[in-house]
Amino acid sequence: MPVAVPARPRVARLVAVLAACGLVLLPMPVAYAQDPVDQPAPAESVTLGSRALGFGAAVPFQGNQDEVTVTVPVPQGLTPTSLEAVADLPGNVGRAWIDVESADRSLARVDLPGAPAANAPISIPLTGAEITDQAVAVTLRSTLIPIDNFCPEAWASRGLTLRDVTVRYSGAPTDPAVVADFLPPVLQQLVLYIPGDPTETESAAALDLAGAVVAYYGAQPVRVDVRKLPEGLPLLPPSGGPFERSVIIRESGEPATELVPLPGGGSALRLNGDDATLQDQVRLVTSKVAAVAVDARAIAGSMDRPPILAPTSTTLRNLGQTNLVATSSGRAEVAVGLDQSRLGRASGSLRVNLQGSYTPLPDDRSGLLSVTAGEYTLDSWAAEPSGVIDRWIDVPDDALRRVTTLTVALNTTGATNHCGTEQPVTLTIDPDSEVTSEPSKEPNPTGFQALPQSMLPGVDVAGTVGGFDDTARAVAVVTGLQSLTTIPLDPRWVSLDEAIESAKPAILIAADGALPDSVPLPLERTENTTLELTDPSTDESAAVTLGAPIDFASLQTTFDGKRQLVVAGSTGVPGELDRTLEWLHSSPDRWAGLDGDVLFTTADRDPVELSVPDSGSSSTSSGISAALVWVLAVGGALFLAGIVVAVVVLLRSRRSRTAPR
Repeated sequence: MPVAVPARPRVARLVAVLAACGLVLLPMPVAYAQDPVDQPAPAESVTLGSRALGFGAAVPFQGNQDEVTVTVPVPQGLTPTSLEAVADLPGNVGRAWIDVESADRSLARVDLPGAPAANAPISIPLTGAEITDQAVAVTLRSTLIPIDNFCPEAWASRGLTLRDVTVRYSGAPTDPAVVADFLPPVLQQLVLYIPGDPTETESAAALDLAGAVVAYYGAQPVRVDVRKLPEGLPLLPPSGGPFERSVIIRESGEPATELVPLPGGGSALRLNGDDATLQDQVRLVTSKVAAVAVDARAIAGSMDRPPILAPTSTTLRNLGQTNLVATSSGRAEVAVGLDQSRLGRASGSLRVNLQGSYTPLPDDRSGLLSVTAGEYTLDSWAAEPSGVIDRWIDVPDDALRRVTTLTVALNTTGATNHCGTEQPVTLTIDPDSEVTSEPSKEPNPTGFQALPQSMLPGVDVAGTVGGFDDTARAVAVVTGLQSLTTIPLDPRWVSLDEAIESAKPAILIAADGALPDSVPLPLERTENTTLELTDPSTDESAAVTLGAPIDFASLQTTFDGKRQLVVAGSTGVPGELDRTLEWLHSSPDRWAGLDGDVLFTTADRDPVELSVPDSGSSSTSSGISAALVWVLAVGGALFLAGIVVAVVVLLRSRRSRTAPR
């Protein structure tokens, strides 16, 4: 809508809003007009899987009664009609059903197959669900009734599970016509086009936009590809589908964010600007201000990114924990996730003032409440008649993970009517329970589990070569780390010297192997035929000496005593590094599954994860054992590949280990 038409009051009001936001809308240049392209007839329905929609591979329920709220995105032009799934039921179910509600209105009751028919397909209607902010929130309440004279004790921790979940929509998705609609509610792929020889400003913009979009979509696994920009817009391929978006990034003196039609159909978003304004156009795309960019062209003013605050005190609600209620018989448990990235830093001395309530038990029954974190039992106490929880829980640093799950459980004893199906207990944890923590001098835990929290609030990114290839690799690493958290990373493209000399966390791309010796790495090649794995905190190492030189690629992370480093490099075989990064991005679970210190790749073999000897271990034998396992695993793999001629294991302790416990 051109702002040059002041006669319309609606436009005048919009201009005032945009001026306050630092945003200017401009009419789309006539040069972009073209004859409409014939489009295929719209499909009658579209089906999207649960992973693409952002709510995981399965929808689990606990006990014989439970409720789960599922939020289904609704792209423009589509209307959700049904949620399809396979119902995985526990044994000995006589009857089962799901009540479906939306906006406090009942939509349907869906009967589930009882024994012996399990793993049967079901269809949950969504027609009539209220659409708010391009999504519908549907509450599913499950009820399981056992067969006669059977007590469902095993249902306490596992009830109904909906697997292979898909959502069916009617209609056809529409292409965006204004900047505000460029990002759809569901995005499967983002393609970034940059010149084959990008400037530092263009590399920085691609890096910033890639991370911001992945953070914007949260649990949705968005794949980001970086491609070379052909000479001339008509050479761009058409859009890959309604759930793919293309962005063209160019450094120029004319700042603008504009939709441009593609000859083969669809449109791309072109971002122009110089070194002072291009970053503002990038930040407009995922900002709240984008909602008022209701034209095909806009210019973003200054859009500084607010710093990420890392307070010593917060709440479970601020950590994304809101639905903390469980109802069951015999045992009710609530899982509380403590995400270090939402704390804004690597943390320690973590405490939770656990507040909540539970169903008071009758006089003939007793109960025990417990709080565990993995294999650690943090606290337990007898249930009280008041049914009130108000207790400080200390989480030891050894129990911390990237996301530490506290399991709060209420176990009851004594007889109940009809095997517990008539007297369930409810356990509730208050989302406003306080969480306190302190910044940690060293990450807890170390290795890949220290990511991305140890890269906050800002991270330097640099390549030994720079240019298009290093930019694409840096985007792959940043988006992989960003997929682990909804807290936006703040990557800053800098020179290699600046990244090495800085005290900030850093991501280094060294596909050519030209990383300075001053950068410590857990895995290094020495004397051309020896691979050495070293624990930087103890200097204990394990080495494999081969009969011939070997090239490899790796993704490594280490804490150098003052900051966290992530290095994507190789011994001069950049193709192997690209294959490693592609392997990571080929499955949405692979980045989250990394648990060691090194991802190691040799030719014609899948990547192997390695861990340095555990610096937290107090046993010499345990550290040696970890190194020996690595030597045997790598040596065996290379032998099978016909590479190893001889393997020599060298274990060196430059410092004495602590005494065994």
